[in-house]
Amino acid sequence: MRPTRIPVTAVRRLAIAAQGYAARNRRGTTEDVAAAIRRLSCVQLDSISTVERSHRIALGCRVGAYPPDVISRLLAAGRVIEYWAHEASLLPAEDWRLFQAAMREGGRRWYGEIDRTHPHLREHVLDEIRSRGPLGSRHFDGAARKGEMWGWKPAKQMLELLWNHGELVVAGRQGFQRLYDLPERVLPPAVLDAEVPREPERLRELVVRAVRARGALTEGGIVEHWRLRGGAARVRPVVEALVADGVLERLEVDDDGPPVLVEAGGELDRPAPTTAVLLSPFDNLLWDRPFARRVLGFDHLIEVYKPAHERRYGYYVLPLLRGDRIVGRADLKSERATGELVVRTFHREDGVRASRTLDDAFDRALDRLSRVIGLESVRR
Repeated sequence: MRPTRIPVTAVRRLAIAAQGYAARNRRGTTEDVAAAIRRLSCVQLDSISTVERSHRIALGCRVGAYPPDVISRLLAAGRVIEYWAHEASLLPAEDWRLFQAAMREGGRRWYGEIDRTHPHLREHVLDEIRSRGPLGSRHFDGAARKGEMWGWKPAKQMLELLWNHGELVVAGRQGFQRLYDLPERVLPPAVLDAEVPREPERLRELVVRAVRARGALTEGGIVEHWRLRGGAARVRPVVEALVADGVLERLEVDDDGPPVLVEAGGELDRPAPTTAVLLSPFDNLLWDRPFARRVLGFDHLIEVYKPAHERRYGYYVLPLLRGDRIVGRADLKSERATGELVVRTFHREDGVRASRTLDDAFDRALDRLSRVIGLESVRR
């Protein structure tokens, strides 16, 4: 008889197993990276490079060290897109159709009112890209304006608007700067011509993708995965239909917290993982902070935006996952001039004792991370 109530330990192991963390050092290929993005449904991007860009850390946890230009090549080949998901994220290109509704609504309007203040720029930017190929904001004239959109110049704001509306796509990156191009020059016809689902079917696909990618989620966790407007009330009817159709199962948890949703018929009794890995602070496993507290016993703090004197653990802190527990937090910095990954501080989680086993796990995780970044040594 299949259980309808499971231990919180089982939920924790389902969530970790779904992430696909590699158990040992390895080298990742372009195909490995593309498959990892598809498995995860989306991978968050972030500009902070104190250790390494977040997506490089997140993907490296799963596929191992991979060439730095892989993402740019996948973007240029139309196999991966960038768009708003949890935040600005990498997504499989075939999911372009699922974000058409968001594009029609203008995405997330970080570009201000540039369409009203500089309406002539739209055709100018599009004409330049049509004639010159993929361009970044640095290819356009115009000075940044102090106090406006972090000083973004008007052309940058217009590029963001056109990308948000789906009139441009990211066709690669130079460093971390986006190169924009026309969708029809980057995305395959099968992606561009795919039928755009109506809202109920679109939400249905997004719900299934989130649960599959995360192993076990509450309705609130599904909303957080995609940052869906309307909250849990919006997805609840879709969830009910998916449970009724036998696509998802709703399971009670022995901590008497909210029930979780899992894929119907999936394995519920997962063994404890053996991996030791340092996670990006923006790793998918940690997106739903209340769920992380409940299931992992981990109070996730991101302190990069706090003044130094207010930080408890450090500036850019990577949680250390050992087995099915987060056992510590490492404040790290990459010294690229000397080729070193520097450990500024390491804090054990409450109840975790200092031990040779812990030291060995931390050493292995540091070695794996340094290989992903391309650094030669670790300084503790």
